[in-house]
Amino acid sequence: MLISEIDLVSPVSLQECLKLLSDKSIDQRLIAGGTDAAVRMKEGKWRPEVWINIKGLHELRYISEKDGAIHIGPLTTHTDIIRHTLLQKKADVLVEAAREVGATQMQNMGTIGGNIGTASPAGDTIPALYVLGAVIELRSITSVRLVPIEEFFIGPGKTILKKKEMITNIIIPPQKANEFGIFQKLGPRKAQSISIVNVAISLLMGKDRKCLGGKIAFGAVAPTIIRAKKCEALLTQQPLIDEMIQNIGKIAWKEVMPITDGRATAAYRRDMASSLLERGLYRLLRRWENDGEK
Repeated sequence: MLISEIDLVSPVSLQECLKLLSDKSIDQRLIAGGTDAAVRMKEGKWRPEVWINIKGLHELRYISEKDGAIHIGPLTTHTDIIRHTLLQKKADVLVEAAREVGATQMQNMGTIGGNIGTASPAGDTIPALYVLGAVIELRSITSVRLVPIEEFFIGPGKTILKKKEMITNIIIPPQKANEFGIFQKLGPRKAQSISIVNVAISLLMGKDRKCLGGKIAFGAVAPTIIRAKKCEALLTQQPLIDEMIQNIGKIAWKEVMPITDGRATAAYRRDMASSLLERGLYRLLRRWENDGEK
């Protein structure tokens, strides 16, 4: 099948889009920024009968705060995220992750909904959403359901999203004043590479390097993003002095479950996961001591 033989329809409203999705007789797929779609089509994958182009649905491109939560529309671009002051103040780890999504052109075109929907274990924004406790709103023509992000992914490129559904909202609780996040990524080339390993960290800090709670999520080291629960359990045991941080890094080496592929060996990924976590914790502590703790 040639790309030119594939039909494209462009609904003018969310309701029209959901109505199109409800037609189970047609093999169809949503397209927004298209940054992943072009690559997959060249690989001979993602060849539906009909592409539903949702790029023009401006009602799905927004960032707002209401009812004690931050709401992000799925057509919000990575550039939108990077530039938005609300997210810079109350979801800093997501802003850092968006900065690592390819080059500027990719950030301008790519959407957060597309990054989630592609369900790549190496997706940069997904670990950040894990540590922020994001909830995904899935909508069909007849129903709406809210799914915690950790329940959304079931394997590489696989989610619980039904064919008649689409992502319509990403909901995250705002960070507290003493909560800081960071995103670390290792790729073969600066800025434009798929992650070999990435990690998102969020810490709730008290005085004297005492961590009151924290979350750690790794990407590209398992079939889906993983929460490093054993590492998280150590965060609050003692103040985060050098020895404690190094011990947490060693636990990360054991907790991740990477594979060997064309980009890196499993052993290398384990080593880098440990190093990235240590480096991220040190960066967060410096930020807390310089900007947060008064």
